[in-house]
Amino acid sequence: MIVVVPGDDLTDHIHNKKGSHGIKSSKYITSSSGQKQRRTGSNDDNLDDQDKGTTNNNNNNKPIKLGNGLVFNSKSNAIIATMAGRLHHNPSSNTFFVVANTKRYVPQLNDRVIAIVEDRIGDYYRVTIPHTSHGSAMLHITAFTGATKRNRPNLKRGDLIYGRICTAQGQHKHMDSEITCTVMPGEQSGGAASKDWMTDEGTYGQLKGGTCASISIGLARELLNPSNVVLEALGSSKVPFEICIGVNGITWVNAPRPEYTILVLNAVQNSEVLTEVQVRGMVKRLVETIKSNNSNLSIEKDSRVDDDDDDDYYQQNGLDRGRGPGGDISENHDNDDEEDDDGGGGGYDDNY
Repeated sequence: MIVVVPGDDLTDHIHNKKGSHGIKSSKYITSSSGQKQRRTGSNDDNLDDQDKGTTNNNNNNKPIKLGNGLVFNSKSNAIIATMAGRLHHNPSSNTFFVVANTKRYVPQLNDRVIAIVEDRIGDYYRVTIPHTSHGSAMLHITAFTGATKRNRPNLKRGDLIYGRICTAQGQHKHMDSEITCTVMPGEQSGGAASKDWMTDEGTYGQLKGGTCASISIGLARELLNPSNVVLEALGSSKVPFEICIGVNGITWVNAPRPEYTILVLNAVQNSEVLTEVQVRGMVKRLVETIKSNNSNLSIEKDSRVDDDDDDDYYQQNGLDRGRGPGGDISENHDNDDEEDDDGGGGGYDDNY
């Protein structure tokens, strides 16, 4: 992983990337939009024969795909960075992309976002995508797994939705972006669960309860990485929680106890400026702090239970807690004071 700035030539780095074998034998570089651009080579005849064949099952022989922040210059046969950030590589699809911490989110196809229901217009819900440059998007009323016009979620204004961008505004100039709560074909292998919306066990759908927080867009993209360190550390800490991360810079956390929610949100936000070793140590300390606080609370609760049991014992036996069986000690002291006053031994004379 390297840091790049706009204008950097990344051709040599991508060609020499470990695990991206077969790059030099590939005639094309495939961009994220699906367009193929020609690459010069010394053995074009052999390359043509390879291109005519079927696709190879080996991921290393897949053509390079340039994702967000990278373009291919056909004149200079170079791969140029268009934004500042960190260069990432997805070996499964042989895709290179730049993770940048931008202030505004631009909707892109198949991005996972958290949206807010704004209104209903006919068969569509108008939803707001926070932190986006395009504002609102559309959601069809049946865009849920297993939903029909009669059996569908009844969303209200202010409800949170976790969905996927199925139509980006850049694809259709005069149309709003559209999101869906259905799993894309082939997405199940990436951890997305395609279950009926009524089970509340699917990847997408309405987010009920929980707490939302804003994070940077660059951090949101890193959290969606399957090998993210902070989420891996939180998962191994045995702290029960649910989390949804939107590429638009919104994260949703749901936990059975408020302190668990605070722990997860603090760990996620602090991980942006820490190394992998520091992140693991930070999560470990947070978990230990929560456990120690819970143990102290349980001790205090047990002591209060013991006090209540003692009160019940005294009441059942006709005793007053902290006083003898002869009655109220304070009343005996009052009687003694009254006797002293009558005797004049310990009192003062009013005429003195």
